[in-house]
Amino acid sequence: MRYISILLIITVFIACNTSQPNVKNAGSASGTDQKIDSQRIAQIKISTTVDFRQVLDTLDSGDLMSLEVAGILLKNCAADSLTKDSLFLIFNDFMNHLSGSYLENNENITTQLNNSPSLQNILAWKRMFADHGLLLYSVEGSYFLEPRSSFLLEKYGFMLTRGYREFLAIESTDQLKPFASEGRMLIPTDSLALRIVIWEKFITQFPGFLLIKSAKDRYAQYLGAFLAGMDHSRVFDPETSVLSDSARTNLEMFITKNPQTHSAETVKSYLELLRSANYNYTEKVDSFLIQKVFSEEVADQIN
Repeated sequence: MRYISILLIITVFIACNTSQPNVKNAGSASGTDQKIDSQRIAQIKISTTVDFRQVLDTLDSGDLMSLEVAGILLKNCAADSLTKDSLFLIFNDFMNHLSGSYLENNENITTQLNNSPSLQNILAWKRMFADHGLLLYSVEGSYFLEPRSSFLLEKYGFMLTRGYREFLAIESTDQLKPFASEGRMLIPTDSLALRIVIWEKFITQFPGFLLIKSAKDRYAQYLGAFLAGMDHSRVFDPETSVLSDSARTNLEMFITKNPQTHSAETVKSYLELLRSANYNYTEKVDSFLIQKVFSEEVADQIN
């Protein structure tokens, strides 16, 4: 019976696509997006992850209208809250896939972005993509897209569990200011410290969350950068290999401000290691990060 419903869904999509022009370059700043037959789509009920994934596989990843179709189906799903979390995860994966391929599939847009467009045009593109739940950003002159967490929370948060809503809320805040680029930290150290505490609290509060590994990876990334710096945001002097005074102060302040956290215990152990080597960088620093920050066994201890 399920396969009959999938066939019906695909038939509806085909009917929608043949009843109006194909919009391969959907999402132009001039706002020429075609409208889908949302009433017909809204009649479809999906209740399993298998069905939802099969439907999304039929959609065009080069067309922003596909996001609207997928969103309507997601909102209209008939399932319990945990299954809805799983359905939303599939939807988010679809958005990530579309984000990664959309600009490649739309040469007209890519050409305009790469031809030194004016600030006004770039802002117009950003607004257009934002309306579809996507964030347009650039790194070293190249443009990329990614799902906009605040949009997802606002539009689909009502159907998700508390844990998933909290996850999206934290991601939304993080997304306002990128953490790093090209090996250089882009946020102040106190902001980085706050992110560490926030993600630890989330991991502790929602240990069974669907994307708990992703949360733990984010936590480890932030904590690792806080302890050891980055290629172009060093905490050890490049000439003397000694921990900078400011980095040492930041580590000590973290312990003082967050005494009851697992992270504070890690920072305390790290300082003890550095103190035994007169705050010089040694290979033991790398071993510490691997064993105390990035190993899955350590991440499990947070719970």
